[in-house]
Amino acid sequence: MPDLLAIPFLICAAVACIAGMVRGFAGFGAAMIMTPIFSALYGPAAGVALCLLLEIAVALPVVPGVVRLVDWHRIGVLLIAAAVGVPLGNLVLTRTEPEPMRWAISAIILGAVALLASGWRFAGRPRTTTTLTAGVSSGFLNGLAGMAGPPIAFYYLAGDETATRVRANLTTYFVFVDLVAIATFTSRGLIDWSTIVLGLFLAPAVMLGGVLGTRLFPLASESFYRRLALVLLVGVAIGSLIL
Repeated sequence: MPDLLAIPFLICAAVACIAGMVRGFAGFGAAMIMTPIFSALYGPAAGVALCLLLEIAVALPVVPGVVRLVDWHRIGVLLIAAAVGVPLGNLVLTRTEPEPMRWAISAIILGAVALLASGWRFAGRPRTTTTLTAGVSSGFLNGLAGMAGPPIAFYYLAGDETATRVRANLTTYFVFVDLVAIATFTSRGLIDWSTIVLGLFLAPAVMLGGVLGTRLFPLASESFYRRLALVLLVGVAIGSLIL
């Protein structure tokens, strides 16, 4: 059992609550907040595994309220494509230097943010090839840097769907992606009992944040949601250089 009064645990609980609010509100972004802190306090492997467990926990109270808004066909296509992209990302990871890849990832994300900020949107519904490209890119970045979010966030934000539907699809997509990642970590013995116990004790904090974020979402305008999403993407781009 973790020491509930220890400074590292209290820091993680506070970070988990904040990350839960972001995830509950935006549908993504929790990992970029939790992973650096958790990894610094408990080591990279345990930190990433703990983040994955808590991302599932924060989704539990949120998903039931959004599933009716999800486009399951598109989610299915994205997930199939992502499964193809993961091993490609892992292959590149093992054969290239990390420094240039971090710069490349940041440049791509910032370029996408600039495009979205300019007001560019898809003309009509995205084609199947566009959906497949987004899924493969998400899987590729997940295999390369554990960063599945930016391509999918860009894909949905560049469409003409409402913030409510964007958030619903992002929330649901990342649940499935996280489950696959957890299964992979477990099969490799990277999630041990101590990590699971720590996750159980931190789960109330991240779930509370998720509920608060969910309740704040209806108060926000479409423009505020999109601005916050762009800020989160910029944070990911900068974070990939710092970490």
